[in-house]
Amino acid sequence: MDTLTGLNDYVCVSKEDLESCVDVVEHQLDISGKRVSLRLHHLKFDANGMPMVKPLAELLYQFIIEFCIASRNRSGNLSTRQMAKLVKEARELFRHPDISPDSPDKTGEAGEALLFLLIEAVLKAPQVVAKMELKTNRRDEVKGSDGIHMRWNDTAQVVDVYFGESKLYQNVGDALTSAFNSIDEFHEKKGYKHEFSMVTKHFKYADSKVQEEITKFIQLGEPSPDVRINHACLIGYDWKGFDNLISVPLESLNEEFKDKFQQDSNRLLELIDKRFENFESKHLFLEVFFIPFPSVSDFRNAFNAALD
Repeated sequence: MDTLTGLNDYVCVSKEDLESCVDVVEHQLDISGKRVSLRLHHLKFDANGMPMVKPLAELLYQFIIEFCIASRNRSGNLSTRQMAKLVKEARELFRHPDISPDSPDKTGEAGEALLFLLIEAVLKAPQVVAKMELKTNRRDEVKGSDGIHMRWNDTAQVVDVYFGESKLYQNVGDALTSAFNSIDEFHEKKGYKHEFSMVTKHFKYADSKVQEEITKFIQLGEPSPDVRINHACLIGYDWKGFDNLISVPLESLNEEFKDKFQQDSNRLLELIDKRFENFESKHLFLEVFFIPFPSVSDFRNAFNAALD
């Protein structure tokens, strides 16, 4: 167990990194009898009162090496030339879709990168497999979950495993439905077996002792009694709460937006509670990150522009 406490030290995204663009709304929302934590996050506003969509996209770009390339493949003190090579290598793993008004970007990569930041900065669980670099064709989607993270939970004395689900939809209800269906399908098809196999074969870090300890907790693709499965879900969606913000004084903009977002939280609570009615995986722990956008398409476009 002592070795596994070192797993948490591999977190590379700090709370301060995330807070440069993203804020959180404190709340008392709770779904009785359900193993779910609701997390209300939102974009901060710049000094001109604009939601920080482009700065968030640029922040994601700053972490593409950590997101895409296993640290065992980039260990040691790297020269500027080696770093430039890694950035190029990471950029080429993304699909770079041709975007037009008639053909918007519908890839999930911007959401996957944002979920990576949230899990590391908020849940303090490091990514343990760099799934992006395992793609054999950059135009392919990442198979399985949208991320594999783990951390040692000293309070519960278990390894918490977080499988990622990133959903960016215009409609928040559609995003939730898709996330819940994906989780049920993931377990119906025993997708976690393949994911656990990836951890043992493609552990991101060079620390063999930690890898050996984690492997002990996974027997033939099944978690031991000391492993708890969680799903971390990003629910990004278009929200009309951004409308008419230009009429709000800059000095009160952030607080007024938070109030409006919090007022809408009961609707979000009802939507997610409704999805639990037919949810087969109620025994699992869910961490649900809600993030409203003026336009999820604009966020995807901003991320692609940062990559290019």
